[in-house]
Amino acid sequence: MLEFVLAPDDADRLLRLKPLLELRAGRIRRRANGLVWHDTADGALALDGLTLVQSGGAWQLELLAPGAGLWSPGVPPPVIEQAVSLDQINRPLPAGLIQVARFNGVQSVLPLRRDGAAMTLTLLHGTVGTARRRRPASRVTLTGEATAVIDLALALTEHVDLAIPIASLAAEARAVATATAAAPRRRGPPQLPGGLPTGLSVPDAFSYVVGHLVDVILGNAPLAAAARDGPDPVHEMRVAVRRLRSTLALFRPAIGCPAVDAASILLKSLAERLAPCREWDVFVTETVAAVATALPDDPALRRLSIAAERRRRQAYTALRDWLRSTAFRRSGISLAGLAGDRAWLPQPQPSQMEAQIRGLDDFARHALARRLRKLNVAGAPVEQLDPSALHALRLRAKRMRYAAEVFAPLYPGRATRRFLRRLATLQDRLGHLNDGTAANPLLADLGATTGARAHAAGLVLGFLAARADIARGRIGQAWKRFHHLPPFWR
Repeated sequence: MLEFVLAPDDADRLLRLKPLLELRAGRIRRRANGLVWHDTADGALALDGLTLVQSGGAWQLELLAPGAGLWSPGVPPPVIEQAVSLDQINRPLPAGLIQVARFNGVQSVLPLRRDGAAMTLTLLHGTVGTARRRRPASRVTLTGEATAVIDLALALTEHVDLAIPIASLAAEARAVATATAAAPRRRGPPQLPGGLPTGLSVPDAFSYVVGHLVDVILGNAPLAAAARDGPDPVHEMRVAVRRLRSTLALFRPAIGCPAVDAASILLKSLAERLAPCREWDVFVTETVAAVATALPDDPALRRLSIAAERRRRQAYTALRDWLRSTAFRRSGISLAGLAGDRAWLPQPQPSQMEAQIRGLDDFARHALARRLRKLNVAGAPVEQLDPSALHALRLRAKRMRYAAEVFAPLYPGRATRRFLRRLATLQDRLGHLNDGTAANPLLADLGATTGARAHAAGLVLGFLAARADIARGRIGQAWKRFHHLPPFWR
């Protein structure tokens, strides 16, 4: 079962679409539907990541935000408790409950049949908010075999604006009622429930990490498309994409399959869409800005900065158009399916079965050791490596950090924090050295390698070369401090 957000303007024609007419297995059942969400005036339940909803004569206590739980993107909110009356809810509720938001509308249920298997489409269409502040809202729930649900959702995206929601209907209703934006479901790096034993299996851990990172990608996409929050949403999306690509490789011994291979290709494409914006961000706001600080009166440098800013805006315009496209919505649905439907679980190879049934601690130790061995082949002294070797070292350090971030909560303590801190320092210093390599194609794109802009390009490259000489020594120091650390997972 997956839930989707539907553009309200598409709700009236959804049930008449050809992909549904071909699968229709009965008449549409419609009824009025009202949902009322309750909380205290100061949002005590919301602070605990919960919401209390009344529908007809029934009450449900549901999750409002994932927290540390396994709640994959697109999956309807998990129900903690339900009862026919409020006093039958066993969990203690705060005093002073009031109505905080509501949904009023119509629920339409359409039975479907595909390849002999039953499916159901449920459309909820109406308004959310309060009596004084309301907004149209539509949700579609598809129930059936996981692969069939994803395939049908992808087919519908060719006709209507259908996407994985970045917040539950309850969170959307509260946001409308309070004239605020719904809080992101998840932020930053994934944090597995910490402390061994966790009770999580290897597949559970994979689903959790993938779901977390898909949430980060999808949650930042509207912010990036709206261009109201500067470069941060694009940066957060790009980092999440990198973490997710690294996660697929990290867990591949246990979950490698065609669905994972397809996700890897999709993520590579997404990374390529995000890269130009981030590269121009760094070039304009860090590299050229640093040179301009040292040479504030150089007219050639100012002209180069103006041209670079123009390229930066063009990159953002192209990205925003794509983030609003059907192609991006389809990508979100496919990635959510990877987290939720577990297409990688059926019929694993014997080696994968062994990895899946292995304890998470054992799997984590082997995975971390494998990443560390690859990082340690750099040789010494690292500060004397050529640029291509240092670039490869930076990528291995980044993958090591992403793996360590995933499994660090399983090994809480000072050694883990020190490992991550020193690894981050090494990665950061290697990144400064990489700025020179990244600047060359951007300068070429600006036509700055020859002609009128060559002077400004020379200033930029000279600045980067001088910083690289300093960075090499600092890289050597950071490598020594990190390289002598014992692994925290032993």
